[in-house]
Amino acid sequence: MTLPRSSRRLHILRAALAVALAALVSCKGVEIMDTSGTTGGTVVRGGGTGTGTGSGGGATGGSVAAAMVGSWARVVTIAASDGTVYQSRTEWSFNADGTATRRVTAWNVTDGAYDTITASALWSTAGSTLTVTWLAPATGSFSLVWRVDGDVLTIGPDQFARVR
Repeated sequence: MTLPRSSRRLHILRAALAVALAALVSCKGVEIMDTSGTTGGTVVRGGGTGTGTGSGGGATGGSVAAAMVGSWARVVTIAASDGTVYQSRTEWSFNADGTATRRVTAWNVTDGAYDTITASALWSTAGSTLTVTWLAPATGSFSLVWRVDGDVLTIGPDQFARVR
């Protein structure tokens, strides 16, 4: 029995999301988005006093680190044993007012099918700890260690490149 085309696409998207999520948990890939060829050499760690740090009032009542403000992306590409290529792109946008957006796009590159999920949040930092609290309809929060090394943001085990 052959599935209708829309059902096949749904199965492909589910498989792509599952593979992408597994890859995001296990990989530390960084895609450098800056085409100018320049990267910063300053290392900024949460709570540090080096160039690029700073804080201001966050929407959560905490402070936000100026070094994190901006957009950051992480791309993971996986080639399955059957030759199918999957790609996941996660982009965080951290705003100076303590709001944030996370956009995750999962692609089945081989078939051209993709899906995007966007979530809004509040964020704050306290020393080397980043706390993100999801806004409705999502719920919950998480806290992870963070740092900025030039144009690379590390949140927990994952690295993101600054989007220019």
